[in-house]
Amino acid sequence: MFEVKEISKSYEGRQVLFPVSFCLDEGQSIGIVGPNGSGKSTLLRLLAQVKRPDSGRMFFRGKDVLGDRQFLRRHLGYVPQADQLSPGLTVGQQLELWQAACGLRGPLPEEITARMGLEPLLRRRIQTLSGGMRQRVSIAMGLLAQPEILVMDEATTGLDLAYRQVLLDWMELFLHQGGMLVWCTHHTEELERLCDRCLCLEEGHARWGSMEEEHMEI
Repeated sequence: MFEVKEISKSYEGRQVLFPVSFCLDEGQSIGIVGPNGSGKSTLLRLLAQVKRPDSGRMFFRGKDVLGDRQFLRRHLGYVPQADQLSPGLTVGQQLELWQAACGLRGPLPEEITARMGLEPLLRRRIQTLSGGMRQRVSIAMGLLAQPEILVMDEATTGLDLAYRQVLLDWMELFLHQGGMLVWCTHHTEELERLCDRCLCLEEGHARWGSMEEEHMEI
């Protein structure tokens, strides 16, 4: 179980995310929706601990994991809305660097590089890639450690239809195998296909809502 208790965030004295709580059991998923500036990406950054919450705790299998780097590198995969790739590295170097940071050894997993169509790109520098190619690299990084929890912020943005379908099929398999997913999107069909519940954010306030409420501009 992954449990989030009352996490919140302020910037420069302004509350951008009011306390949010939820639990995910194995095989469960939550969809995150809301308008621009509602706090969606802030919430996902807090879950991935890119930013530290002002208050609240996070637990994985009963253990407090706030600030736990081992948990973040081995058990939680994060795909941000804007990739964090290094332009001067090749695709292979970028993936190998993250694999080493996760404490993993050996060759890059072919299942991931093949599914994301990265094998022909491994020697190409990040700065030469299109937006869709960069997104595929970012997704591969999030999946490299085969984490139990995935936090995905607009992961299908920029992907062509073929790779979007590959990713959605993969997420279904991930959930079927007991993974836990937090999925932020503005596509109703993705929410209906992948998510058990929908968390709606507006001006930093969260409430449980319906899949149809994803129509709010993101």
